[in-house]
Amino acid sequence: MNETHMAEILDLQRQKLAIQHAATEVVMDDKIRSSEKRIVTAVTGAITNAVLELKSELRDLRAELKHDIASVRTELKSDIASVRDELKGDIADVRTELKTDIASLERKLDCHAH
Repeated sequence: MNETHMAEILDLQRQKLAIQHAATEVVMDDKIRSSEKRIVTAVTGAITNAVLELKSELRDLRAELKHDIASVRTELKSDIASVRDELKGDIADVRTELKTDIASLERKLDCHAH
């Protein structure tokens, strides 16, 4: 073989190595992209699950809060009715006392007037 053939063979070997290197880079890039897609999918799934879980917890808390508010309203209505009844009783007692006091004062006035 002469030098020209050897140079051509060496050139072809370099081209072959360059092609193999480029092919290896393409395979590595594909694997990296595939890994990136899997990571994005996994992270997206985890975030979606967390959001759905938080929404569920919020719905439960909202329902619990509505129940608590309804219970407090019922309790307050009962307390207000009880206080109202107590006040009505107190007002009736005061009216009775006032009527008695007025009647007593009227008798005393009648006695002094005669």
